[in-house]
Amino acid sequence: MDIDRDRIDQWMTENPVLMDAMDSLSMTIRLMQEHRIGALLVVEKQELVGVFTERDLLSLVEKLSDGDLLQQPIADFMTQKPITVNFDESFSAVYMKMRVNNIRHIPVLNGSDLVGIVSLRDLAEFYEKRIESDLEKNRLQVEQLRRFFDLTENHEGEKILAELERLEELSLTDFLTGLYNMRYLNARLTEELERAKRHQAHLCVIFCDIDFFKQVNDRYGHQFGDFVLKEIGQLLVSKVDDIKIIARLRKSDVVARYGGEEFVVILPETSKKNALEVAERMRQAIAEHHFQSHGKSVNVTMSFGVAEYPKDSLDRDSLVQCADLAMYKAKKSGRNRVVAFASDSTSPAGDTRLRLVAVG
Repeated sequence: MDIDRDRIDQWMTENPVLMDAMDSLSMTIRLMQEHRIGALLVVEKQELVGVFTERDLLSLVEKLSDGDLLQQPIADFMTQKPITVNFDESFSAVYMKMRVNNIRHIPVLNGSDLVGIVSLRDLAEFYEKRIESDLEKNRLQVEQLRRFFDLTENHEGEKILAELERLEELSLTDFLTGLYNMRYLNARLTEELERAKRHQAHLCVIFCDIDFFKQVNDRYGHQFGDFVLKEIGQLLVSKVDDIKIIARLRKSDVVARYGGEEFVVILPETSKKNALEVAERMRQAIAEHHFQSHGKSVNVTMSFGVAEYPKDSLDRDSLVQCADLAMYKAKKSGRNRVVAFASDSTSPAGDTRLRLVAVG
């Protein structure tokens, strides 16, 4: 089921309820009750300036007995500079933006025009309809989702989010290693780059590849090769028993299988110096690990490349390419090492002709 082929207008709420920034809090509450909605959009001269949600309302519960408070403009209580999505963004991108920023409602823009709003309920209902359209292939998911919604009331946002996360995880993880797949990687890296740009923060990408993996498959068989891939996936996220903690990955860090024997790590708010240290710990742990299964034992190594936003590149694809080029340099330099991508002072960020410098 490729849900990202559908346009956002198929699942957003069109004609959302709008409030002027100077409308009162009491009017806002009344409209939310009348329309049975969890969020409304605040505009000023037809331009989006904020969003008011049930969370904002809950924060005011103890003060609502104050009549003067109810007459104050909604601009005093709204969430300013709300996170938005573009009209042409995919289901995964919208879902990831809501998940990463821990929000349940997000305005939709077409250029500078406000055209709608997306809520968790919209995502859940649209996802259910898509599953139903592929009933034969997704019968089990449909029955689970129907049972879930039969037991769920309108405003139980946490339950809806938990179920969405469970269902979405099935399509965002690699079946062999259990790590995130390229679909998740692309959506998450796009979101983290937007966040880094917004906060003027650093972000690093590590591209890594198993050395001589074809020889492992040829000598020990593809079943053992799959075991090595799964074991390395767990090593990269420090989940193998009886080994030292190699990366101490934060919740914001992402490890994904890029394809074949290649993996990519996203490290938000991380300098290149610190990313190189993470990559080196990963390299050492894998080089020291004995891969043993069904009477077979082998040692493998990996090569690592590191690139940094904004110094090396300003966009998603070229940032990954920079890290890939650095990894390729590690291969050419003897393998089992970490290489940083270093830009030439006269070259623009993202130029693939930039020089590569080995570290360590």
